[in-house]
Amino acid sequence: MNAGDWARGIYANEDALRYYARALVILESSRARDEPALAAIREHMGDLLGPNGRRDEARAQFDTVLAWARGGAHTICEARMQRKIAGLHWDAGERDRSFACLREGLRLLGGDREVVAVDVDTGIELAHLCQEMGRLSFRSGDNQDAVTWTERALQQAERAAGLGQGDTERNRTAAAAISHAHNTLGAALARLDRPADAMLHMERSVAVAETAGLLQAACRGYANLGVLYATLDPGRAVQTCRLGLETAQKIGDLGFQSRLYANLAVAYCALTQRCDDDGLRAAQSAIDLDRQLGQIDHLAVPLIVLGQIHQCHGEFEKALGYYEEARGLAEEMGEPQLMFPCYEGLATVYLDQGDDARAEQYFIRADEVCAKAGVDRDSLVVLPFLC
Repeated sequence: MNAGDWARGIYANEDALRYYARALVILESSRARDEPALAAIREHMGDLLGPNGRRDEARAQFDTVLAWARGGAHTICEARMQRKIAGLHWDAGERDRSFACLREGLRLLGGDREVVAVDVDTGIELAHLCQEMGRLSFRSGDNQDAVTWTERALQQAERAAGLGQGDTERNRTAAAAISHAHNTLGAALARLDRPADAMLHMERSVAVAETAGLLQAACRGYANLGVLYATLDPGRAVQTCRLGLETAQKIGDLGFQSRLYANLAVAYCALTQRCDDDGLRAAQSAIDLDRQLGQIDHLAVPLIVLGQIHQCHGEFEKALGYYEEARGLAEEMGEPQLMFPCYEGLATVYLDQGDDARAEQYFIRADEVCAKAGVDRDSLVVLPFLC
């Protein structure tokens, strides 16, 4: 177990998984089973398997821990497993199941009501649950709800951090909630046309993550900052995406590698003269990773980017193929920031081909997406993909 923890701490994830698997064999064959230790190992394994694309294996580990937590009235652990399983559902495009898990986690800790946790561990987990509700609300197009949830998350996490002074592990866990909450809050504020406030929160998110050594949280910050910087400083956007990609590769997080490849492709194509080679390669790398991981929630993004690249080169049939595949995924998930560029892309391709009637149909759909989500069209054009 100690060897696994050490390997996990330096992001030697495959080594960590091997050590944890050996520890499981030893503990499961023991006459006096150490159930808390077994649960801890399984949770650590699930944390490593998910970002590596082995979602079914991760789910199996979390389900086992969840069953143990329910049987022993380990409420905080049960709520935490609900949150982690929610993340796996979301990556697979199962949004209703994801929200259901988060609501159950909140109910377990009383977070379905306006309460402030009285102990450190409950406060930290409530902060994570509120943050996840905020992130998924943002991804569903409800930016004001995202602001409300993330502000609750910050309240819980900052209070818990204050109560847990001197406890390194608890402070690190609270810092993760604070970093992610600032990131989600920044993304929602960007959609609400408050770019200066959005930048401050995202930069704060990265600073908190880097100080606490939370490289996975830092990757998400780099991905979103790359999008925001694109409107102000193209060179900085590329630099930030590359830094994020290097970090994701270092820690072996394939999911964030895909997101950063896609954002890098956007930066190359929209802001530099490196679209034909570097942009295409980055977009294709993102697609390959998403298909490998079954990462349905993100696959539409690089498909849209490739559609845009081929459209710019006048290759309209290829562009239509990518846009249509992306549209099917985006409509299934109902995410505004994915549906809008699909409809806009299809409309402009049909317009270029002289099919004004079909172009108008898709322009109308794009406008309906903006109206329903309560966001300005320009916001989704300038800041297309925030996570």
